[in-house]
Amino acid sequence: MRGVASALLRKAPVLLFVAALMLAAFAGGLYVARYEVFPYSLLSATKKISLEMIAANLPPDPGQGRGGGVDVPPDQAAARRFEFIGNDRLTDPILVPGGPGLFREYCPDYAGCIAVEYAGRGEVRHAWPYRPDELEKWLEKEVFAADFPYEHTPGFSFLDHARIEGVSSYANGDLLAVFHFLHTHPYGGGVARIDRTGKPVWYRPDFSHHRSHLTDGQVALVPGMRLGKPIDTELVPGRDDIRIPMSCPGWRHDLVNVIDPAGRLLRETSMFDAILQSPYASILLHADPCDPTHVNSVHLLGEDAAGPGLEPGDMVVSIRNLNAFAILDRDTRRLKRTVRGGFMMQHSVLHFEGSRFLMLDNQGGRTADGARGVSR
Repeated sequence: MRGVASALLRKAPVLLFVAALMLAAFAGGLYVARYEVFPYSLLSATKKISLEMIAANLPPDPGQGRGGGVDVPPDQAAARRFEFIGNDRLTDPILVPGGPGLFREYCPDYAGCIAVEYAGRGEVRHAWPYRPDELEKWLEKEVFAADFPYEHTPGFSFLDHARIEGVSSYANGDLLAVFHFLHTHPYGGGVARIDRTGKPVWYRPDFSHHRSHLTDGQVALVPGMRLGKPIDTELVPGRDDIRIPMSCPGWRHDLVNVIDPAGRLLRETSMFDAILQSPYASILLHADPCDPTHVNSVHLLGEDAAGPGLEPGDMVVSIRNLNAFAILDRDTRRLKRTVRGGFMMQHSVLHFEGSRFLMLDNQGGRTADGARGVSR
């Protein structure tokens, strides 16, 4: 024991020096985090981008992608995209999103096709070339940089890091395309109107994401987001019996944006605020404080909509992180109704007919138990 004590005494100056360095580093870290001084912004961006990269490379969640891939050689893909039985034909054209390297047989002089429209028995009606260089020019204009700052991974390029998430077609043949970014914070890559030659008519790098909808009036309904400052509060939605604690270093605020044919923002609706101010605020009690809603689609109810809280022209909004979809009044944007059931993490909720809706149920109940993707 005496030998051990002697050895510690000899090393005491070194140990004290190391302890002092660790204490100084800890104190310095607290100061940087508290007052957000250099290198806070650099460390914050590195952390966010690293989390995006980790998430992008994780294996799929259980229950997603159960069907696996399709083992079709690339040179046979075009011929085997459709299989028609008898004299069946497509009654309506099908618009299929593309992306870098996809559908090169239709857009050989470009980076692939941004989308392809099929008709009849699988004939190509039109293919929109993918021209990421033209879109990147709009990013460089930084028209939206003040309100929508991106934190990109080093070496970011539209070709390598942008993916097409959803497409719709305007009456004149232009394309509405929503983008997601890889290894970027946030991942919402914005929304663009693309002409038939693949050139952008306009592009809004405004954090738009997921699946949009074009109305008959050619107005776009697009999920969007804003990044909030750190929040640490208890929200009280006008009721004494409900308290919703929310604490997050930088939360995400999902929106439903209304964009006119010229790319101008006409209206935005906060889904979080709409829920908070509705009779359904209690569904936020167990929400992810950093991403409470995670809107992934917005659509309109058809003319045959019927049922409690359903009117033609109302909006149906899919809220993934609450395992619910919501009905917003078409005029006031007031939340009229929420629907929850055996489905989980659902996507792309569409009005089917009457009071029936069609959706992709990511991780919900089994078909044998009656969960068939249609919910009343």
